[in-house]
Amino acid sequence: MKEQSAGQTHVIISPHFDDGIFSCGGTAYQLSAAGHAVTVMTIMGGLYDGALPDTPILSDLHRRWEAGENPLRRRQLEDERASQSIGIDFMHVPLPDCVYRVAGDLALYPSEESLFADVHPADYAPRLLQGIQIPELETAVTVYLPLGVGHHVDHQIARYWGMTQARDIPDKSALRFYAEFPYSNADRSTEIALADFGMPLEPADSILGEADIRAKIKAIACYQSQISTFWDSLEAMEADVRRAFTDPSTGAYVERFWQIAVT
Repeated sequence: MKEQSAGQTHVIISPHFDDGIFSCGGTAYQLSAAGHAVTVMTIMGGLYDGALPDTPILSDLHRRWEAGENPLRRRQLEDERASQSIGIDFMHVPLPDCVYRVAGDLALYPSEESLFADVHPADYAPRLLQGIQIPELETAVTVYLPLGVGHHVDHQIARYWGMTQARDIPDKSALRFYAEFPYSNADRSTEIALADFGMPLEPADSILGEADIRAKIKAIACYQSQISTFWDSLEAMEADVRRAFTDPSTGAYVERFWQIAVT
């Protein structure tokens, strides 16, 4: 990653409460510690007011989260604590996660498989996002967007919205695309996302130190509802994070980013 002057603004677009810090938390901490303003903007960060969709995926998620009677508020609070632990700001766009979105009586994403398919034609999220702007877009030195690893529908929506917002930015190097962890653990998942991106990208990685990776691990631990979904314990999470973000060729910790290639 190129050298940054202190006092610059960075905005990380996170589809859900955890994606930004899971994937970019070490870089966010590093930037904040160097005096930069960093904000994680969660796109599907709203609460849900109404009868819950009666779907297998929602029942399974609520069971795994063990987050009480108001799981979305619990997840908001987890995100706030995680952001505060690494010294960055947070924003929650009041749109619900895709598993809560309905059209009439139809649950748009009722199953695990539907989460990783195409965006439902009746999904209202892309339309509502048209009226929302990336904060400080004109002055932000870097905007970080999900690459789309895993092909989750909310990640697709967030990336497309972010790219639409930033299409008039003259310096395309101000955009970074991050590989979503832990979806990036799946074999060839990042390579598939890069191949499907539709335009050439080039690496723009961020090298992390021990303090950065420790801060990232501490922040991930704040998402208590998500630990059991991906790991057996906090110790297993730390081991996985250290393994996943170690460059096998150098042994250094690294968060993977890409930028639009200059042609």
